[in-house]
Amino acid sequence: MKTSLFLFISAFLFLGNAKAQQVYTWDEYGISFTLADDFKESVNNIDEFSATGDGMELAIIPFKDETIDDTDINAYTMSIAASLKLQRVDDISVIDFNGFKGGYAEGALDGARIFIMGLIDPTSDTNFFVIITFLDDDKNASEEAVNICKSIKKI
Repeated sequence: MKTSLFLFISAFLFLGNAKAQQVYTWDEYGISFTLADDFKESVNNIDEFSATGDGMELAIIPFKDETIDDTDINAYTMSIAASLKLQRVDDISVIDFNGFKGGYAEGALDGARIFIMGLIDPTSDTNFFVIITFLDDDKNASEEAVNICKSIKKI
């Protein structure tokens, strides 16, 4: 009896978590990513994908440049972060995941946390900037932002 109850509760929790995510596919650019179920699309066209969730906003902006490499995208991402005049920068890092290379900067401005990530696809001329904003003191949002970024992959 206890085993059956445990299996039922485990299955219920698993299905609840699986249902709590939405997978988006941006066919024009051959990428997919996952957002929490509270996100609603605000823009989805050839120039931008934007969505808003509870206390969080996301924008993915593609750009074409076959000459850019991971060194260039890191410098460009940092220059964007600098141009925002963030009140503090908490993290700057180089990234390499799911076939993308790039860099990100994370900082705060006027009570909002801003996460900026520049991604290049070394096998194409399509590159992306990902910008996620949320309240500075929202620890769950910080983890959610990382999960969104890690979910971006080529299809």
